[in-house]
Amino acid sequence: MEGKSSYFILLVIVAFLSITLAFLAIGFFVFGNHGSGGEKEAVAVTNTAPTDSELAVKKLFENKNFNLKKTNDKQVAVVSVTASLKYFKKVDGMKEEEVAAKIDFYSGEINDAIGTYFKGQTLEDVSQVDASKKASDYLTKKINEILTKNEKKPNPLVHALVFDYMLYQ
Repeated sequence: MEGKSSYFILLVIVAFLSITLAFLAIGFFVFGNHGSGGEKEAVAVTNTAPTDSELAVKKLFENKNFNLKKTNDKQVAVVSVTASLKYFKKVDGMKEEEVAAKIDFYSGEINDAIGTYFKGQTLEDVSQVDASKKASDYLTKKINEILTKNEKKPNPLVHALVFDYMLYQ
């Protein structure tokens, strides 16, 4: 009798797993992605540079001073920065005017993110050779997060934050 009950339990488990697999397969095909985001993912993964006609430039500020993080009580360190924002003219679902308007709308938060970044840097940090590259990479990502936080399908709007001028002392 024990052999038949073990066989029955194994049969129930196999049947349950088969039915579960069937429902998962149906769910994948009915409610699956169907390639709706594949194009966007390909754009985000590839590192092809956009053409000049696809980008626009907005000067954020000129010679703006930011206090740096103090390393001792007697030292006051400052960085002076001129920054421009290279952004995509057109993004999926948005016209050129809408992209520019969105950047203008969030300009306060963008400037705050830049200021907060430099407040966390020391004089030694900004004096490194690749300091502007690190700042640009980090802040480009941060600005895209700010601009796309209310989007259902976030596409990056900003291509790069460019520091035209950086002087520290």
